[in-house]
This record gives sequence, structure tokens and C-alpha cells, in this order.
Amino acid sequence: MNRFGSLLQLYRAEEGMTQQQLADFSAMSVRAIRDLERGRAERPRRDTVRMLADALRLKADRREAFERAARPCPDIDRSELMDLQLVPRESEYEYATMLLESLSTDSGDGDWADALNDMAKQNWRLVTVDRGVAFLERRLDQA
Repeated sequence: MNRFGSLLQLYRAEEGMTQQQLADFSAMSVRAIRDLERGRAERPRRDTVRMLADALRLKADRREAFERAARPCPDIDRSELMDLQLVPRESEYEYATMLLESLSTDSGDGDWADALNDMAKQNWRLVTVDRGVAFLERRLDQA
């Protein structure tokens, strides 16, 4: 594993995301996430790094280290990475997915709009809908 892969895996774990969830939120494939984390793809494109940083909600200091770790030049040392790993998170998020096609008024569960409204009452926020799957998030300190 390389520096970038290590940081990617660390930040993803801190957000409580699976590789699939990160792939969904960053519009990347699970295989691309896995390859980056394992160091198989050593030089990610800037767009890739930006999409991952956005999906991980990296603050300025972590984003800068993340972007530098993606560059091939050795301008960041291991102690700097360790310092950044210890920076406390301002807020934690949890993520959920909901298969909308499985909800229908015939099943007795209500329709997908009712289900999403119920989730909103529990402080869940709809992030996006893709291929009949709703992706939701909520801050843990508001749950």
C-alpha cells in the first residue's frame, strides 16, 4: 500500500463508509477504490482525487495532505501523515441506502415517498437517487 492508498483507506474508515458506499458517493467503481487503497493505481488523476476528497468531506488540512499524497513526488513524510490522522473529526456521519423499487403501496409498507419522509423525520438527508436506490446520510451528533 502507498501513502495515498493508506490515507484513502483511513479516511474512508473514519467516515464509516464501505468501499461500495464511497464508490457510490464519488461516482467511481468499487474496483477503482479497491485498486487505489491497495496501491495498484499509484498515480490517480486530479479529478479522481477531488471526487474522493469531496465524497469523504475532507477539511482543508486533510484535503491538502490527501492531494499531496496522490502526487508522485515525496514531499510528505510519515510523521506528517500520523499527525493528520490524529486530528479529531468535527462531526461523524452515517450512511444508508434504500431500495425504492421494493416499496409499494401493495406491500403494506407504504410507498417510497412515505419511507423517505420517515427517514427525514429521523434527521436523514437524501443525497442522491441512482437506479432505484436512495443514498442517505445523517450526522451522528444530530441523530
